[in-house]
Amino acid sequence: MPANGEIYNPWRMFNGSFIPNAILKCRELSATAKLLFGRLCQYAGADGEAFPSYSTLGQEVGIERRQAIRAIRELEDFGLIRAVARRRDDGSHCSNSYVFLWHTIFSEDGSPPSGGKNGAKGSVTNDTTPQCHPRHQVVPAVTPKEIQTREEETTTELVRLLLSGTPLSEISDPELQVLLRRHGIERMTLVGDVATETWRREPKEIRNPAGYLHSLCDSLIVPSWYQTPEERKAKAAKAEELRSARKKAEEAEKAAMEKDVEAKESFWASLSDADRENFRTAALASMSPGIKWPEVAITAIAKSMAWERCSRMGTNEIPFLP
Repeated sequence: MPANGEIYNPWRMFNGSFIPNAILKCRELSATAKLLFGRLCQYAGADGEAFPSYSTLGQEVGIERRQAIRAIRELEDFGLIRAVARRRDDGSHCSNSYVFLWHTIFSEDGSPPSGGKNGAKGSVTNDTTPQCHPRHQVVPAVTPKEIQTREEETTTELVRLLLSGTPLSEISDPELQVLLRRHGIERMTLVGDVATETWRREPKEIRNPAGYLHSLCDSLIVPSWYQTPEERKAKAAKAEELRSARKKAEEAEKAAMEKDVEAKESFWASLSDADRENFRTAALASMSPGIKWPEVAITAIAKSMAWERCSRMGTNEIPFLP
């Protein structure tokens, strides 16, 4: 492995995403869409399907989730992929599955390449199209209505995530989509979050989630105690930071006490029998008379007295007590 700053040959050295040259040269696609296409290809299994979430794709190529959503839509609109909605066993939404669509930018005649030309050092390339041309564009494989439907499903999933764990999650998808079209995603996101936080503070029965949310959308008064998700996240991070600092302080204190006990026991063991007996006598004299104190209590006080005398004098040479 080369050292940092050392010259190396990158040929066949790395594992990573592969972006076809035809896509790299295509001027109709953004750089983000090209990057996401390469990463999406890595998820394609033997069946040619990939189903990473928007958040996963965004994190793995270093972009925000909303940028990943826009890039996926761009690839869909261009006709390179098609999203297929998926559901869990309980009927809830999960990440889309993506299938890859052959595009005429990959070859001049639109058919899959049967071979390639030899490249440098024996590698094979399938670059049959020098650059993308407007005439290579095809009609998207999905209709505007299907695109709108998928957008509504994605937005519904986001709002459902806010409502999870409360009676509000019982709202049906058609009811939620009606509210989204009527009030918009920003209003519904705020209302959903306020309603959820209100219920968590004061749980109560909500028989008609759709009507309850609709009423809030029309006449929402944000409570003074309400904090946005960002504020709650920052507060939780601060609390975790304080908890971590407190835990470290407790661990340090415990370690210091254990060290002190160990040093005390070690010093007590180093004393002569006569010194230990003198300290036991002094300890017993300091205790309340008329009580038969157990030997273990007398010894414990004697050890403390010996260690205190040692610490005060700063030496291990402890004179006999009178």
